[in-house]
Amino acid sequence: MKKWLIFLTLILNIEFVFAKQMIVGVENINYAPIYSIQNGQYTGYARELLDRFAKDYNHKFTYRPLPVVRLFHDLVNQKVDLKFPDNPYWGADIKGDRNILYSTSALKYTDGVLVPEKNLGKSTLKKLGIVRGFTPYALLDQINKGRITIKEFNSIDGLLKNMAHRNDLDGAYFNIDVAVYAMKSLGIADNTLVYDPSIPHINSDYLLSSLNHPDVIEQFNEFLTKNQAWVEELKMKYGLTERNK
Repeated sequence: MKKWLIFLTLILNIEFVFAKQMIVGVENINYAPIYSIQNGQYTGYARELLDRFAKDYNHKFTYRPLPVVRLFHDLVNQKVDLKFPDNPYWGADIKGDRNILYSTSALKYTDGVLVPEKNLGKSTLKKLGIVRGFTPYALLDQINKGRITIKEFNSIDGLLKNMAHRNDLDGAYFNIDVAVYAMKSLGIADNTLVYDPSIPHINSDYLLSSLNHPDVIEQFNEFLTKNQAWVEELKMKYGLTERNK
């Protein structure tokens, strides 16, 4: 009996060692259905995905919503243990030469331009709307050369309302799935604004990142591999298409 108790104690201690209480830095913005802050709570696809991962690996996650730029600083200054979403190309000026660790893809995304349906495939971008704080990387060369001017908005809702009801913008640059979801929420008809793949755009991935927890990143990769079918169902639940497959 004593031997069984010792064995059970060892097993529990091993699980305790691998279980971690971690702060996950997340963006304090409305990016539904991927993620948003509702009544102070982190919600959406990312929350369900990370909660399931934490449960399966006995971790305790505390989500800390932060402004986009500050979140990069908190990652490199080790004020958060994990960051989601992240990507090696984001915040490079802040990350510097820090050895940030990245997971495999938790979600593919497309950042591109929405235009009035009548202009699909024949748009000439001169004035582009973006949400303040976001960088239209796919069009930076044209912007830097002065071929495209930028108008910033405080929210995706404000940007889309402007595009739907005024004619002072040629296009709106944003995550396409998020923009489509926001249009539905605002009651804007699907064919009012459409994604134009003929305009330069970015297909990339949302990743989980960490500075000091390679073991957790490895566990997350393992989790994504083991639960591929469930992850795909979760994407479908939130209407997240993968345009760059």
